[in-house]
Amino acid sequence: MSAEIAATPSRKAEIEAKCFSCHGPMAKRAGLKDGALPTLEMVYTDTDRSQILLDGVSCTVCHQSTEENFGEESGYSGNFVVNDYREIYGPHANPFGMPMSRMSGYDPVYGDHVLESALCGTCHTLFTNTLDPDGTATGDRFAEQTPYLEWRNSVYNDEVTNLSPDAASCQDCHQPKTSVDGVEIRTEIARMGGMHGGMGGGMFPARSPYGRHVFVGANTFVPTLIRDNAAELQPNASAAALNATIAAAREELQERTATMELVEASRVGDRVRLTLRLENLAGHKLPTGFPSRRAWVRLEVIDDTGEVPFASGVTDDKGRLLNLDGEVLASEAAGGPIQAHRNLISSDEEVLIFEDIMGDVNGNATFTLLRAAVHLKDNRLLPKGWNPNHPDAEHTGVYGAASQDGNFVDGADTVTYEVRAPVENGPYRVRAAFLYQTLNPRFAAELFSFDTAEVETLERYYAASGSPPETMAELEYVLE
Repeated sequence: MSAEIAATPSRKAEIEAKCFSCHGPMAKRAGLKDGALPTLEMVYTDTDRSQILLDGVSCTVCHQSTEENFGEESGYSGNFVVNDYREIYGPHANPFGMPMSRMSGYDPVYGDHVLESALCGTCHTLFTNTLDPDGTATGDRFAEQTPYLEWRNSVYNDEVTNLSPDAASCQDCHQPKTSVDGVEIRTEIARMGGMHGGMGGGMFPARSPYGRHVFVGANTFVPTLIRDNAAELQPNASAAALNATIAAAREELQERTATMELVEASRVGDRVRLTLRLENLAGHKLPTGFPSRRAWVRLEVIDDTGEVPFASGVTDDKGRLLNLDGEVLASEAAGGPIQAHRNLISSDEEVLIFEDIMGDVNGNATFTLLRAAVHLKDNRLLPKGWNPNHPDAEHTGVYGAASQDGNFVDGADTVTYEVRAPVENGPYRVRAAFLYQTLNPRFAAELFSFDTAEVETLERYYAASGSPPETMAELEYVLE
């Protein structure tokens, strides 16, 4: 946020209003009532309003949202409607409300719309207004993130009449209704005086569904950053809680996000061809959301002496991409070139990176959200069932070279590596991994070009740990 404000100071109020709509929704809505809209400076004050701003998204934000504009453009970009009656919606009819009403001042009422993906879509569909380099609005808007629309344009969509066998809501994955052992959760939804079982009379029977509010995703970077800088940041969460979040995200990445298989390994003389197929198991693009995220393939060919005659996508301990000489690729530096989408790789300087690269009004790459006018490159893996004729295809499509790649299809992509590997130095061990980063070094480098206190703090944290990649899938193969 501070970087966006530094890029366009004249738009400070608009930037704060946009960002805090989803990241500080309680303070934003309180401010709409009394005129004290949240600002970046408010974060550093010690007031009741600053505390609810720092709390971010609370239980009462989602559970007090009505279904008034669900799935409609008027509801996107954080424009959900919160009721004024202090009613808390949940998926259970006739709840016994006295404990909640007495302890919190909110009344629980039945509203199963909290189970709908469209609730998530109010914030996880974000459009920004495009600005010229001088900060003048062009009148256009840019789809900064569209996970909900991507889900709607997939086999996972459960809003349609004819459901696919794969249909599942956002909540089905990010708020699982089963225990970690896969058992359906049934629980009381009210207690009195600490007693269970309805005061001995079965007044409060166990009910389902109950979603574990873990909101597990792919982000290990931020909880790690908070944990490692807890002395300065003073989070309420313990190190153990943050470690549990990190572990859950790693499990999600490794077990339910993507697969990789070797579909061909052939030799012609001293050259070998290795073809990999990457499949997206998520209900949206991979990666999705904020455009700092990327996924890529690391492939190494190792000879019988342990030497590596070919590698693509290897990183240093900070998560920066390297060539065979251990030099950081130029594409990792601010202002550097962009790695093109490829279906054939034959150089250690070439890496297959799945990412969204924004472009400004002049067609130049930009890493500033309000300068974004077009997608120069969007080869993020499509969800299974993506349809180019779907109403949401415009905002969920493929841009750049991937749109002309016949191997790039809904749910998957195929890439071939052609490398020199003389027979006399074999057998060779092929080692491949499909990797993910929340904050990639190129995006970070561009961000760090802004001189603000907040950016300086993040840069200091980042310098200590970098952004090591997480593994989604891996394989090994012995090539004679």
